[in-house]
Amino acid sequence: MPRIVVLLDDETSYELKKFPVLLGREHGTCDIVVANAQVSRKHAQIVEQGGQYFVECLGAANRTAVNGKLIEQNSRCAVPLGHGDRIKLGPVKLRFESELPVVEDITATSGGFEVTDNSSATVMGSAAARGFGVFEVRPEEKLRGILKINQSLAGQVELTEIAPRILDVLFDIFPQADRGTIQIRQVGSDRLVPVAQKRRAEGDDESVRLSRTILMKVLDEKIGILSADAANDSRFSASESISSLKLHSMMCVPMLDLQGKPFGVINLDTQNPMKRFTDEDLELLLAVASQAANAYENVRLLKSHLEKQKQDAEMKIARSVQKALLPDVLPEVSGWFFYASYDAAQAVGGDYYDCFRIGDHKICLSFGDVAGKGVPGALIMSRVSSVVQNTMTFTDDVAVAIGRINRHMCHNMVAGRFVTYTLAVIDLQSNRMSMVNAGHFPPLIRRQDGSLEEFAGDQIGIPIGIMDDYEYEVVEREIAPGDLFLLRTDGVDEAMAPDGGLYTTERVLQFFRQSSADTARIGSELLADVRKHANGREQNDDIAIMTFGRRQ
Repeated sequence: MPRIVVLLDDETSYELKKFPVLLGREHGTCDIVVANAQVSRKHAQIVEQGGQYFVECLGAANRTAVNGKLIEQNSRCAVPLGHGDRIKLGPVKLRFESELPVVEDITATSGGFEVTDNSSATVMGSAAARGFGVFEVRPEEKLRGILKINQSLAGQVELTEIAPRILDVLFDIFPQADRGTIQIRQVGSDRLVPVAQKRRAEGDDESVRLSRTILMKVLDEKIGILSADAANDSRFSASESISSLKLHSMMCVPMLDLQGKPFGVINLDTQNPMKRFTDEDLELLLAVASQAANAYENVRLLKSHLEKQKQDAEMKIARSVQKALLPDVLPEVSGWFFYASYDAAQAVGGDYYDCFRIGDHKICLSFGDVAGKGVPGALIMSRVSSVVQNTMTFTDDVAVAIGRINRHMCHNMVAGRFVTYTLAVIDLQSNRMSMVNAGHFPPLIRRQDGSLEEFAGDQIGIPIGIMDDYEYEVVEREIAPGDLFLLRTDGVDEAMAPDGGLYTTERVLQFFRQSSADTARIGSELLADVRKHANGREQNDDIAIMTFGRRQ
């Protein structure tokens, strides 16, 4: 919906809901009342025809102007309006805003900054941005300006404080400057956003207009642009004349990052025709802008470093919390052995194991792998740990337990996140194990005679956290003396060598077949063999290993 903004101290805004819209001083008659003695009772009106908007002067004594051009008096001539056009009713300034895009612009209200498209602009005076510029040109002024920037920005660690301080220094270096702006590119975008503005005169509410072509040339070619007489410079033609903005001279220079890429611009202008900027001023501004850009980049990098340190400290705490969720010691049972280890690919991870007593005669084994690693995986892992502990407090029936665990994990589960999981309960009196496999690698068993088998490899259900009413199949087996079980997550089989080769399931089987009978040594030796295969390559997935069995 279009609207009119009256550019007084509070910038009152009026939405234009029906047409024509009458503007004037007379209360009760005018749709928008402008309380100024130099505005006629019925001064002008805005009409709409076929989706286009027009303004008409109603014969006011203090005539109506659009973008600095007076509408012919007593003519009822309709002038088309576009987004951002300025209307003047006598001395009162208004801004017309429309949903119909005429030009892409950046506007900061109350004497802000506007960027206007001007594809026909030509560039005349310019200077390349090259470090601190040519030191033969006013070297003492350049050095003084650089020192002022350094002194002003020393100790600053907030990006929001940098740009205003830069403008303060520039107004000190360039006493003829009346207005200044700094614009920075948004991250991941080419859009320039004003981050600081300064006006020497407190009552100055004019807007600075620049050609988008000029701005793009400054950024693309990394050059500074100077106009000694902007009022007569074709590069700055816009929908409102430069002369009506009282802009007589301006400079626009790029800000370059540490790789020499432009990330922003600094613009200064003067309204005094007797104090125009010169080529030497442009060289000086380029030198000072270079140091200002370095200071800005240094603060940004420092802030990034401090944030990284904070994140590292938080991740260290998170790692300690996750470690606390894993058992410190595993049950010690005569005639049995249990071992487990966990190595996250990042500070925290999504693999999980647990092993604890249920009463005096049963052991619960819980082992899983969350889809994903890092913080998301760790959060789900902590949820699994809590759910398993709570569930097994009330039941030792594997079928009942897996149903409750799965239903709980399905509730409010993040899309695409699930857990491959194995739950088992060993009865130490009968030496029998009841187990459910929810989408995980089947346990490997090495019998006393050295033969290997996959336990219940054809009875694997879907991972938990996918379907809350899924019925899992429970399998049972007697554990004979000398039987040794191996559980692992896919970080073992899929560990990568520098050439991209995987450790593979075949190598796991070969290792398990030839390994020693001591369960703790099997787990630690398997991890060492995986590390040997990786040969220094960074771990690409979490690794969890669990072994258990009966002594011979």
